[in-house]
Amino acid sequence: MKKVFFVTIGVLVFVFITAGLVSADGGPHGGYTATTDACAGCHRAHTASGPNLLIEATTYDLCISCHGSVGTGADSNVLDGVWLEGRNPTDTTGDANTTDNANLLGGGFVNYGGSAVTSIHDADDSTAAAWGNGVNRGVAAALTDGNLTCASCHDPHGSNNYRIIKETINGNPVNVAQVDEGAAKDYDTEQWNTGTSAFCSACHDAYHRTNAGQGSTLDAGTYTHRIDMSYSYGGNANPETVGMGGYTLPLAETDMVVCMTCHLPHGTSATMTGWAAGTYDPFGANPPGPIPSGDSALLRLGNRGVCEVCHQK
Repeated sequence: MKKVFFVTIGVLVFVFITAGLVSADGGPHGGYTATTDACAGCHRAHTASGPNLLIEATTYDLCISCHGSVGTGADSNVLDGVWLEGRNPTDTTGDANTTDNANLLGGGFVNYGGSAVTSIHDADDSTAAAWGNGVNRGVAAALTDGNLTCASCHDPHGSNNYRIIKETINGNPVNVAQVDEGAAKDYDTEQWNTGTSAFCSACHDAYHRTNAGQGSTLDAGTYTHRIDMSYSYGGNANPETVGMGGYTLPLAETDMVVCMTCHLPHGTSATMTGWAAGTYDPFGANPPGPIPSGDSALLRLGNRGVCEVCHQK
């Protein structure tokens, strides 16, 4: 139970919270006490360099100062999409269950799997729109909260959601069930759970279709792949054991196809050639195109390898 104590000093009121949000990934993200030193790791009351009293000029710069290629504040290097055990010797969170130099679950913003990324969620405060955000697929619309930053999706102060995913994104409630909140974390094993697709659809709602044979309500006459469905639908074999080429696509709740089954949320180094690289736009200026030439659409595998892993035609 959360207990809140009010201490009044003159005209100032301080609120001390003895039990707050879940500390999803250890470190400074949540689990604060009345005498925490974590605030000073990110904020300065009178000498801040950026908005919200940040010690860096932007939210992205602040996050990358710990989670970047040269930062030592965290073992997770999200720029290169790799786990670097021991980079922060004082924090052993995740070390017991995460393989050193393993690829991170989200991909990378600059590199992934040792190669430059070919598409990313540009979280450096330069992108202000998302495809299918209340509009047709293939069309971008502005985000409710403005430009995209790390804090658009993650709550740096802690969250009850998996991987400190925010509980409200783009004005929409998001509930992604926790699966890794024990004492030891695991940053290289897929553990997507219920609510994962709703996390993505908070911004990309035109792509979230859950019924068989269902077309988009926004794009008349076109269809999109069903999501949040059992992979065993129609008697299919489970790709965890028989995926084409031995590649395993992650499923949520053991058997559920979600957005993360095919896509990486941060960035991918998959490449697109031939038919997979060109523009597909059968209706002229209307969706489902245009698709930027060579854009990998955050897919886990090159071309349309994610299709063959499951369908094996």
